Amino acid sequence: MQYENNTTYKTAIYCRLSKDDEQVGDSVSIETQKMLLTDYCIEHGFEIYDIYVDDGFSGLNFNRPAFMRILNDIDAGNVNLVITKDLSRLGRDYIQTGYFTDVYFPQKRIRYIAVNDGIDTSRNDNDIAPFKNILNDMYAKDLSRKVKMARRQRALKGYYMSGQAPFGYKQDPNDRNHLIVDEEAAEVVKMIFKLAQEGESFLAIARKLTELGILTPSAHKVKNGDTRFIKNLNKEDSSTLWSYVTVSAMLSDSVYRGDMVNHKTEIINYKTKQKVSIPREDYIIVPNRHEAIIDNETFEKVQQILQARKYNKRHNFENVFKGLVYCAECGTAMTLIAQKTKKGEKRGLFKCFKHYEEPEKCKHYHVVIYNDLYDEVLTRIKLLFEEVKNSQVYESLRQNLIEHKTAEMAEQEKEEIFKELSFVKKSISEIRKASDKGNFNSTANSSLLNDLIARQRELAQRLAMVECGETDYNVDENEIDELLNNFLNIEKLDDEIVSKLIKKIEVGEAVVTEDGPYRDIAITYSFDEI
Repeated sequence: MQYENNTTYKTAIYCRLSKDDEQVGDSVSIETQKMLLTDYCIEHGFEIYDIYVDDGFSGLNFNRPAFMRILNDIDAGNVNLVITKDLSRLGRDYIQTGYFTDVYFPQKRIRYIAVNDGIDTSRNDNDIAPFKNILNDMYAKDLSRKVKMARRQRALKGYYMSGQAPFGYKQDPNDRNHLIVDEEAAEVVKMIFKLAQEGESFLAIARKLTELGILTPSAHKVKNGDTRFIKNLNKEDSSTLWSYVTVSAMLSDSVYRGDMVNHKTEIINYKTKQKVSIPREDYIIVPNRHEAIIDNETFEKVQQILQARKYNKRHNFENVFKGLVYCAECGTAMTLIAQKTKKGEKRGLFKCFKHYEEPEKCKHYHVVIYNDLYDEVLTRIKLLFEEVKNSQVYESLRQNLIEHKTAEMAEQEKEEIFKELSFVKKSISEIRKASDKGNFNSTANSSLLNDLIARQRELAQRLAMVECGETDYNVDENEIDELLNNFLNIEKLDDEIVSKLIKKIEVGEAVVTEDGPYRDIAITYSFDEI
């Protein structure tokens, strides 16, 4: 590409430094690049338009903020010369770097200089540039491999390598590869494991922490000066709004018993930096690397509880009692598991694991077959509904349904009125516009306008009556009776009915009587009037 000798250059000095480059030394530091390129421009009489810096950005990714700003300034005509220390500062992907040096810059009539590599697109002796691009790409690939190997060696030694310490810990100020306990957060971790031991679900634990107003891990870090997590607090109450996902991850993380856990993810492509999750069995775990918050016995007990829940997820039993069945003795939520019968068939079984984990707190065996519990609850609800049919409650329910149906009909009429009002207002507006333009002279149109205005008044009056409840609707009471009787003549339980009617089911210990084994089942309903 040829340039006129009298061209006035407006120069973009571009400096880039990736995190990997920082390990090489001061020779590629940002300040060194700035100094070298500024002196070069002064020596050659190039006017400096601006200095563009991407600090901490990989040369494999061209979506860098400062580089994108250069492209915008090129399009705006502000820049016609781009200078870098060497070709690798422009980029390390030989395909994309070659595109800019061989295609984009020439098309835009932009001169490009890589000072240390002796590349200047104003000359015709740049045959070395493609090879430089390839070498830079090979360097990036090799560097990525070396970094990966170095990280693996550090992981095998049990070094702390993450960008953020797990909740409950903080980075040791005297050894950045070591974790120390964050006493305030550690108390929350202990509470979470205690609640899990008591049989509370992830969701129940998250709700408890939220109700207590305990800061989430992100909010705790922000409170202690880590501004990286401010963006996570995007809602007014998000600083204390715990997620069951967070609770789940913490309960299965062996970092809390003193293990250092690394190699949870891996970069599969050195160019895109795309990460994939690694299977848990391939994690690099080094035990006893820091002070434990949770003792090993407690941690293992919680894992057993979590494993039982995972096993529960593998069965395909319908469970209409989710989150409702509790042990009457210790108050722990009972777990639905799959049990094989003597015939080799599987059946659902609610079981309290606290009896096995802490027999001193739950001394008796609490278990109930799912189908037995289902039949018992269905029988009781049927009896309950029979009592409802023969009591004043029936008439109360009936009246509530009539009122609900009346309100529904009123809403439907309001919607129809709004639609017609919209049409009438639009018609009135169109006729008046026609009148203003001198196209409205006929007696017929004048009469139509008056009719529309009258209809608008009628609709407004009717709407006011509906909103004030001054209208009567003819509700089909036979339809109401049929709906109510269908509900009360229940033959099958489902999630909706159970969740609306029942607040809690407590299963007592099994007692052997003359008539066979018996267990007390107490049902707490969600209403008081029945």
